[in-house]
Amino acid sequence: MILLAPILLLGLLALPAIWWLVRATPPSPQERSFPSLIILKRLTARQEDAARSPLWLLLLRVAAVALLIIGLARPVLIARDPETSNLPLVLVLDDGWAAMPHWNERISAALASAQPTLRNGSNVTLLHAARAPDGSMPEPFTTHDPHALSEHIARLRPQPWPVDRTALANLLRNLPELSRSRLLILSDGLATQSDDDLQNVVTKAAITQDMRWNGCDVLLLNASNGADGALHARVDSLGCNGRNVMLRAVSANGGTLAAYPFTVGKEQPVSLPALLRNQLDRLSIEGLPGPATTHLMGEADQRRPVGVLQTPGDSTPLVGSAFFLNRALSPIAELHSGDAPALLGAPLSVLIAPDGALSGDQTRARVLAWVRHGGMLVRFAGAGLAAAQSPEATNAPDAAPDPLLPVKLMSGMRQLGGPMSWGAPQKLAPFADQSPFAGLTPPAEVTVSRQVLARPETGLDEHVWAALTDGTPLVTARSEGNGEIVLFHITASPDWSNLPLSGLFPQMLERLIERSAGVSGNGPAELAPWRALSIDGTLAPPPQAARAIRADALANTMVNVTHPAGLYGPAHGTRALNLAQTMGPLKEERLLGKLLNPNGAQTDHPFGPWLMAAGLLLLMLDLLLSLKRRGLLGPIAAVLIIGATSIAGASAQSTPTSKVPQAALETRLAYVLTGHEDVDNVSREGLQGLSDYVSARSSALLGKPDGVVPGKDDLAFYPFLYWPITADAQADPVRTKALNAYMEHGGIILIDEQGAGSDIDGGSGAAVKAALQRVTDGLTIPPLAKLTDKHVLAHTFYLLHGFQGRLAGQPVYVARNGDESNDDVSPVIIGSSDWAHAWAVDSSGGTPFAVVPGGEDQRTQAYRFGMNMVLYALTGNYKSDQAHYPEMLRRLGGGATPESSGPTTDQDEEDAP
Repeated sequence: MILLAPILLLGLLALPAIWWLVRATPPSPQERSFPSLIILKRLTARQEDAARSPLWLLLLRVAAVALLIIGLARPVLIARDPETSNLPLVLVLDDGWAAMPHWNERISAALASAQPTLRNGSNVTLLHAARAPDGSMPEPFTTHDPHALSEHIARLRPQPWPVDRTALANLLRNLPELSRSRLLILSDGLATQSDDDLQNVVTKAAITQDMRWNGCDVLLLNASNGADGALHARVDSLGCNGRNVMLRAVSANGGTLAAYPFTVGKEQPVSLPALLRNQLDRLSIEGLPGPATTHLMGEADQRRPVGVLQTPGDSTPLVGSAFFLNRALSPIAELHSGDAPALLGAPLSVLIAPDGALSGDQTRARVLAWVRHGGMLVRFAGAGLAAAQSPEATNAPDAAPDPLLPVKLMSGMRQLGGPMSWGAPQKLAPFADQSPFAGLTPPAEVTVSRQVLARPETGLDEHVWAALTDGTPLVTARSEGNGEIVLFHITASPDWSNLPLSGLFPQMLERLIERSAGVSGNGPAELAPWRALSIDGTLAPPPQAARAIRADALANTMVNVTHPAGLYGPAHGTRALNLAQTMGPLKEERLLGKLLNPNGAQTDHPFGPWLMAAGLLLLMLDLLLSLKRRGLLGPIAAVLIIGATSIAGASAQSTPTSKVPQAALETRLAYVLTGHEDVDNVSREGLQGLSDYVSARSSALLGKPDGVVPGKDDLAFYPFLYWPITADAQADPVRTKALNAYMEHGGIILIDEQGAGSDIDGGSGAAVKAALQRVTDGLTIPPLAKLTDKHVLAHTFYLLHGFQGRLAGQPVYVARNGDESNDDVSPVIIGSSDWAHAWAVDSSGGTPFAVVPGGEDQRTQAYRFGMNMVLYALTGNYKSDQAHYPEMLRRLGGGATPESSGPTTDQDEEDAP
């Protein structure tokens, strides 16, 4: 033990004076003669004073003062440190990414290890093992002041790149006092390629010690596409396989797309539905933020959505155009097939139209409008397109240039080779430097036997992206509005060319897909750093030392301060550099000196405040005993007891004796408990987010949502009940009876299948629909109709034309005719849009789940539909009276006529298609 303010112990010299004052006796009584003793016998002593203070009271007071004086002297208990020496200390702090799991413990160990050396009057030198953000190695910090060292260490943070053992070895070589110092390395325990340099230097120190923490907490996440084209991930650690972690797939706005339990040391697939695959921004390990536990995907690695317009028979194996397009696009794109309205209703990067797919004026107009708004249309020629260029069609008086062609075409088609042709099939010419296909090598075996020819005219060369060896165009393109139209002058099947059978075909399509997303076909030769991963796993501006990387070397680049983990390249089309991609398996570093246990590094413990508190307690005890000796403790205690009783009684009177449900005191929404913690948490967070949204935008102030069990909890307090259906839900007669009574008395139930039957149901859609049939068996559900924008729910507060949740485009069903006894309100609303995930708000105020495909705009629409439902439940069907206003005004003499007002039937209750 030591004293930080020993001069204050001089106060102990006052203890004898205190002893004398306490033991001081009152003056001796004076003796006087009195003639009569009868009066004295009748006197009764009301208070007796001791001639002296008792010894125990004297000791108590002296001890209290002594404790206060010693506490003010700031005594400190020295931690046991068997390795303490009088030599100067050189501290080496590994502050790379691998030090993050035990960073606070490292800081405490550094301070604890330095305190004995500083008390002995020796210097402490601190060295950093990782480079600073400007690329330089931090200068050694030497001090003999404990306060300066504490302030310096408190400001330190680990760096998101590995340590530099070679640079650290050079710093140690330049320390002149190393041979006379104790060297303590707070190592991260991770082997590097430069460990031998450091091993040779540390032997020069007088004493070398190595302090390490548990390597099981150092995790490294890696992910890549497997041979099957699916995404696979693996979590490694330093020899502690078998640990279970939770891997989260996260979208660009921070929403969770999916969660997967992972076992450390085992590679597992990360299966995501096609609808969510393109939303994937990064993978991260739950609860362990950092650059090593975050895997960025990069925009260039995302699978772009590509639509293929269908034509009859085009999917026939080995014959149809769609067969070859699907085989070429499946590994490189998120593929969708269908007609134009279905495909253009969702986000697309490229729309591919085989020959004959653009028939119909409405289809062509819709596609043209989509291109002008930034889409890319890729067309393929064929017999239909060649026939459309006949002289009769092109020379008609009302004929106009086809706006969906990049160039004007000549009539018919050109045939190369065959019994009716003098020519031979043509090979592909090398791609020009300005072509999106530049850098690709046309195979010598790829030939073209038939093609549609572009009409020769001025400026044709500006539209040619690929040509044959005779100079005739193979691929032409032009801009249309904000988009582009591309034409392959051959078919998408091998009828006119064997290009669809070659490996060049998917490469050309991939270049077009990249171009549609703003990524140049060649890509820049060098990728400049755009964002870097910080130590907490978030994207931040790159450090000052960050430099560009050659595009062809990105996959083999080691992460360091000049090439930190993060995103490189243009903002639209970034490529990811991840920490694990070139590290290989984690290996433990050889010991650099004598191994020390971190648990033995303990800081000094000041206990002066505890002594002062004990002294004050003794003084309080002295006060109570003094009051008791004077007979005042009882009256004072009685007054305090009476006062406390009065306050408690007043509080008890203000508190109701009976327990009133909180839902009876404020309006609350409720959700049915399913027994699945994850589903119930999402329901609670979703209704909380909806309640906050409604409270902020209307006069309805909603409280916290409640989870209820129908049949056990009273549902009469809740106007709106959210019921998520899970695959294992079973029928329950008690619940059915309670829900029927709830609906009969005006309650509204929103039944949500949570995306069953969609691309995100994970294969459980059929089980959820079967569960819906089980649990609704016995419920009094009226005939249902599809919800349209004519229903009151579409304009209760907001005017809506869609009823979106986490998913868009899912049907919603309501009662065909409302319950007359309940103001014509539909007692049940059924859908599978997964509204709770769209409404959910976590404890930090964020929206943890992504919505697809519309993002935050779609989430806003989901909130608006939720608000319409809540106000519909609170106010009933009053808005439907607006349909009757013209007739009411006519009867009141307002001048409106039935003809002008339209039919008096309630259009809100029309049956949906």
